Amino acid sequence: MSKEVLSVFVKNLIPGTVKTRLAKDLGTDVAIEIYKELVGITAEVTDTLKVDKYIYYSEYIESNDQFDNAKYQKHIQEGKDLGQRMQNCFYDAFELDFDKIILVGSDNPDITGQIISQGFAELDKHDIIIGPSQDGGIYLIGMKEPHENLLNKRTYGHKEVLNELLDEIDNRNLSVFKLPTLIDIDVKDDLKKAGIEIVFEDKDDFGENIGD
Repeated sequence: MSKEVLSVFVKNLIPGTVKTRLAKDLGTDVAIEIYKELVGITAEVTDTLKVDKYIYYSEYIESNDQFDNAKYQKHIQEGKDLGQRMQNCFYDAFELDFDKIILVGSDNPDITGQIISQGFAELDKHDIIIGPSQDGGIYLIGMKEPHENLLNKRTYGHKEVLNELLDEIDNRNLSVFKLPTLIDIDVKDDLKKAGIEIVFEDKDDFGENIGD
């Protein structure tokens, strides 16, 4: 039986570092509250999955959050940028003799256990599985071999992330399976696309309600 591990990247709730693009429109406090809700969705979805589960925090380990300490092993991301941190996450998992590794973000309101389980199943037939985001990025990636420097030799946070990654996978003659395309929440318009409504007590402070 294969050893499967799900790794979840989570940002610590440090003002000014969480959902910075969203904070420009809605304010730091609101951006943090939205992100907390998204992390809660991720925790609820992953809680019952029958795989090993690791949480990788951006700065420090949270011992009292939505992720049950009895069900999740908790670590700190290592690396100078996102690509390096992602690559190191896979290196660590393979060193621990896991056969299939999926890494998922924590800002996707539509992630489901079914999608993650499908990803693990598709790794039986493909070298890599990817969850594309509507903004041209990715919300999930999985592998069954380390594929050195696949993730850390590129930049993230722009609309060509997915295409550049697919080109590199093709150049390496690897097979890839794409999971459903989902929305991740980075800017104000993403809330509308996801059907998320936020009602502010004082519209004068924050403008019109999101989702109206």
